[in-house]
Amino acid sequence: MPTLNRSVTDGVNVGSHAKLMTSDGYAARGVCVKTGQLTSQWKLYRIVESELISKDLTYTIVGMDASEAPKFAQEWNEIDHSKIVPKFDDSYLKEPEKAPTAKVTSDLPDSLEGYEDDKKTVTQVLIEKTFDAEKLKRDFKVVKASIFASPWTTQKGGQNSIENIRYGGSIANEGTRYKMNLNLDRVSLRASNSATGDEIINESSLASARFSVKNFSENFDLYTDLTFRQQRFGRLSTPKKHYLFAPVGMTWNYKDGDTFKKVTFSYAPTYEIRTHETFNQQLRVQEEQIKGLRHAFRLYFEVPFSKEFMLTSETLYRPRQEISTWSIELDDSLAEQRLAAQVKLLEDFFMVYEYHWLDDVQLNRLGGLSRIVQTTSLNFKLNFGL
Repeated sequence: MPTLNRSVTDGVNVGSHAKLMTSDGYAARGVCVKTGQLTSQWKLYRIVESELISKDLTYTIVGMDASEAPKFAQEWNEIDHSKIVPKFDDSYLKEPEKAPTAKVTSDLPDSLEGYEDDKKTVTQVLIEKTFDAEKLKRDFKVVKASIFASPWTTQKGGQNSIENIRYGGSIANEGTRYKMNLNLDRVSLRASNSATGDEIINESSLASARFSVKNFSENFDLYTDLTFRQQRFGRLSTPKKHYLFAPVGMTWNYKDGDTFKKVTFSYAPTYEIRTHETFNQQLRVQEEQIKGLRHAFRLYFEVPFSKEFMLTSETLYRPRQEISTWSIELDDSLAEQRLAAQVKLLEDFFMVYEYHWLDDVQLNRLGGLSRIVQTTSLNFKLNFGL
């Protein structure tokens, strides 16, 4: 781990844990391993922006509870760092003034007799560990957004060959403890039916919201999310309304390797309500509804080849479980694969080539359409602060 010398010791002791903030935001976490009269030395971990640490910047040190530090950072307190960290000498500095001789009285009671700790339930302890009003307020001070539009999109699904436009956006905060993501992806396409030759309009929408509690434990985060899907092929909306709700999920965070970065694996039991349209015997459109439970698995990682070029991969696998019989249907997995190649054109302006593959068996069962939907698009994305 790298070390950092800073000209600050006020309120800092060996073993103190803190976040290092710059004018650009969160830079890293650190634990104090040595202090002098006006200088302290920090061992850094969980570094978000290495460039910010490499520069001679002014940092704001925000103290944090030691319980938020991972086990390996807490164990540093037991190590003698005097022989393994760079030396500094501020003995030439002026000796601090003498402490006042007036007696300082304590405001604590002379006896703890009569005081008893309130017994807390597991739920109360979980809530206290998960939610902190001050941290929640602080983590939502910085909010950023992005919008994208695609001048070129192709989609193959059902019996249609489609070319037109795609657009959407996202909003997320820059929190270190609490993270909120809101996303919208909208496609409105003009299609040509290969069977009849008729021209039709196809539409699809995907909206999602996720709230995460980061660093709930040393290796994983907690999250809850809600996804809404809607898709129309010709006269049929299948699904017309599709809600996927995960009350509590877990995300495992893996250590960055030389090639793969930000590797996460998630799981959440997910409740499903799907309303779809079908043709009856008179070829009239009618609505039906399906309810059930899905086991949602997600694998995400990034491969940054340089500061300007990066590949991302997101894989979703959500097998359905019938609540009445508790049988798991692996064929109805609502599997998705989303691959993206991102090129940085300007500071906050990107070009993204994206391939999206969806396996929805209900398209075939309910409407006789192909279960595989493939979407390829070239997007231009702009990031900005709110």
